[in-house]
Amino acid sequence: MIAELSAAMAALKETAGLVKVISSAKTDAEIKAATFELQSKLITLQSDCFTLGDAVRSRDEEVMLLKAKIAEFEDFKAQTEGYVLNQLESGTLVYTKNQTVGDAEVAVHLCPNCHSKRVISILQPTGDTAYDAHTNKYLHQSRCHGCNSIFSMNISNYSPPSFTISSY
Repeated sequence: MIAELSAAMAALKETAGLVKVISSAKTDAEIKAATFELQSKLITLQSDCFTLGDAVRSRDEEVMLLKAKIAEFEDFKAQTEGYVLNQLESGTLVYTKNQTVGDAEVAVHLCPNCHSKRVISILQPTGDTAYDAHTNKYLHQSRCHGCNSIFSMNISNYSPPSFTISSY
């Protein structure tokens, strides 16, 4: 944009110089030649002004896009304020914040995959449990409906039914 502005200023300076040449010209040929040169410089100046206008519009668009991105980041930051990275009993890392729902305080968990993409997606319990062979325990499962990931959460009281083998 600086180059376009410099070119427009140079064309203005040359145009002003040509006006002086026209006013001091003594013959019709000198006046016509200076007038032609003045017209040429004015066309160049007009072109430079259009180029400068395009550069200004382009910068304005960039500024608007950057302001929108900043607003998006600030909105995400405001929506996730208070959430902290938390390790659950299963070892799973999620973003957690205690919130009051009705009269009870509930731990709300956000999906770490979606969070890294600046998407807020609350983990929802599936009602299922999964057996963890490393801890020999059953764990509650939650699903992220944003990315369909399944997360092992906290230890469950579930115990599988015992089977007895009968002989006939």
